[in-house]
Amino acid sequence: MSNAKKVEDLMVEITEYPHIPYWMSVREAIFLIRSTYDKKSGLGIHRMVLVFDEKYQLLGVLTLKKLLIGIEPKFLRKDEKSPYQGLGNANYAGLSALLEGTFSEGCKEEAKKPVSEIMMPIEAKVDVNDSIAKAAFIMIQADVDLIPVMDSETVKGVLRMSDVFNELTEVVVE
Repeated sequence: MSNAKKVEDLMVEITEYPHIPYWMSVREAIFLIRSTYDKKSGLGIHRMVLVFDEKYQLLGVLTLKKLLIGIEPKFLRKDEKSPYQGLGNANYAGLSALLEGTFSEGCKEEAKKPVSEIMMPIEAKVDVNDSIAKAAFIMIQADVDLIPVMDSETVKGVLRMSDVFNELTEVVVE
């Protein structure tokens, strides 16, 4: 069984995982993540992007959901003073804007901002020598699908929930 395996055995090396500087635009991050997608299936190898500072210190992560939220036009947000105010109205008056060029132009404008404005901070980390079971526990407790793998203060890679799932459920399907 996989109890003997360590995080290092399953991790994806940092050089093999998409990562960007915090000042990069949301648009550039979208291009990066889309470049990993298979056009036919619509599935991507990577569903997140890591965000680093100038000293190569890990700052945060961008998920697909965060990237979509990042390009949401301001007029659709509930916190903006706007006639649209989200979808709280029963008649969905704001939906008319989705059919016009206003939505596309709003997305393009929002995509110019830096990823630092929308990234999620890192909630948890694991050590290269931690067991897979410990990593699974930490990932479940932190409610994350990807976790940085550290060797002292250096990010060595990432551990994906899908890899942990496949490894730990092997005993069930044997």
